[in-house]
Amino acid sequence: MKPLLTALLASSLALAACVQAPDFGPVQAERAKPVQRNDTFQAASNNGKVLVAGTASGAIVVSSDVGKSWARQELAGPASVIALAACPDGGFVGIDFYRKLWIGDAAGQQWKAVPLDKQVDPMAVTCDPKGRIWVAGSHSTVLSSADRGATWNKQDFGEDAILTTIQFVDEQRGYITGEFGTVLTTSDGGANWTPLPAIAGDFYPYSTVFVDAQKGWSSGIGGVLLHTADGGKTWAPQPNPSGAPMYSLLRQGSELYGLGAGGQMVVLKGEAWERFDHGLAVPAYLTSGAVLDANSLLVAGAAGALHVVSAPGKLAVAEVLKGVQQ
Repeated sequence: MKPLLTALLASSLALAACVQAPDFGPVQAERAKPVQRNDTFQAASNNGKVLVAGTASGAIVVSSDVGKSWARQELAGPASVIALAACPDGGFVGIDFYRKLWIGDAAGQQWKAVPLDKQVDPMAVTCDPKGRIWVAGSHSTVLSSADRGATWNKQDFGEDAILTTIQFVDEQRGYITGEFGTVLTTSDGGANWTPLPAIAGDFYPYSTVFVDAQKGWSSGIGGVLLHTADGGKTWAPQPNPSGAPMYSLLRQGSELYGLGAGGQMVVLKGEAWERFDHGLAVPAYLTSGAVLDANSLLVAGAAGALHVVSAPGKLAVAEVLKGVQQ
C-alpha cells in the first residue's frame, strides 16, 4: 500500500476511535417508564378498584392505587385506543382506530382484541347495566353484543353521520349523540332507537352526559356547551367561561366537569359554568378522564398528562411520574 494511502487510513481509524458512541441511555430510560412524555392519552376509565388509560400509540396503563403508580402494557399492534369503559362485572372494554374492540379483565389485564365491522369506524363504546357491549360510529351505525363480541347485532339508521357518544342512564333509557346534531334515544334497552329533533347548527358533539332521563349536557366545536332538560328534545346554550372546546364531560356527584383545550377545565355550579383551577402545568390539552370518588378525578391528555386532581382544584396526588412533564 502506498505511504499516502496508509497514512490516510491510519488517520481515519484514529478519528473513528475518538468519536463518542451515541448515548441512548436517556431514550431507553424514557421508554422504560410506565407513563412517557410523548404519550397522548385519549381514553380513561375506572371500575371502582382499578384505573385504566389508553394512548394513541396503543398502550394501556393501569393503576390499582388511585393513580399513585402505574404499570404499562402494549396492545398487540396496530392499535390506537379511542375510548374505554367499565362494565358491571368490573371488566373493561375499549375500541381502537383500527376497528377493533378490546376486552380486559377487572384488573385491567389480559386484553383481547375482537374485530369489528369493517364498514364502521368506531367512535364510542359503553356497557349497559345488563353487561351488553355497545359501539357507536360512522354511517349512523350502532353495534351491540351480549356475548363479549362473539356475535353482533347491527342497527343502521340510514344517515351518513358519525355517532360520537352513547350512554345508558338505566336498563331501559339510553342516548346517542352525533354529527349534524343527531340525537337518538331508547326506552326499551336499545331494541329500538328513536330520532329526536336535531340540535341546531350542525352541532358536532365531543362529549355528552345525561345525569338522568331528562337532564343532559353536551360539548362541541368552538367551546359550545349545551343543556337539555327534556330528554334531548330541545337544547339551550350555556356560557363557557374558558372559551375552549371541552373534549370530555365528567359527572362527579352533583357536579359536572369539562376537560379541554389548553389544559383548561370548567365546572358546572348550579346553572352556570365556572373556570376550574386544577393546579396543573398541562402543556397541551386534556382529552379524557374518570371519576375516582366524591373528591377526586383522573384527568388525562397530551404530552404524558395523567394526573389526579381534587375537587378544590389542588393536586391530590403529586405528578404521576417524576419527569413526565419535563
